[in-house]
Amino acid sequence: MGAAEVPIRVEEIDELEPELLAALVSVEQEAFGRGGMNEWFLPAFVRYGRVYVLWVEGDQQPAGVAECMINWREPQCVYLFGFSIREERRSQGLGTKFLQEIIRRVRSQGFRAVELTVSPNNAAALKLYQGKLGFKTISFRKDEYGPSEDRLLLRLDLV
Repeated sequence: MGAAEVPIRVEEIDELEPELLAALVSVEQEAFGRGGMNEWFLPAFVRYGRVYVLWVEGDQQPAGVAECMINWREPQCVYLFGFSIREERRSQGLGTKFLQEIIRRVRSQGFRAVELTVSPNNAAALKLYQGKLGFKTISFRKDEYGPSEDRLLLRLDLV
């Protein structure tokens, strides 16, 4: 079944029950290992940023999670801190639909751009961000998260 046929729901979380917190941390850890959100950071993003959860009809666990914050240097810009899809739900087009919905929501709230960082070696993410959604590379950040943890800074202008 293609992504167009899979009914999804995107929910903005405003409070975290312990079961949902554990499920979201699991999605993050699966995607990013020690670099993923944990029980300490995710509640702060819920309270002071935005956390979006992707649900697929029929699934008991979230299919994906994304965390956003405002860029203090450019308050009309959203920084997408984390974006992950549960492993068994990858390569189904769900990430595209999920991010398109997040972009639609932040645009409707008056934001003018979305930025994010991604590993230059993450071909699947680059295909989504640059190929499908039109993000442009702004800069290369060597050792952004430590030695050999380089990142590309990408930006999508919404206006």
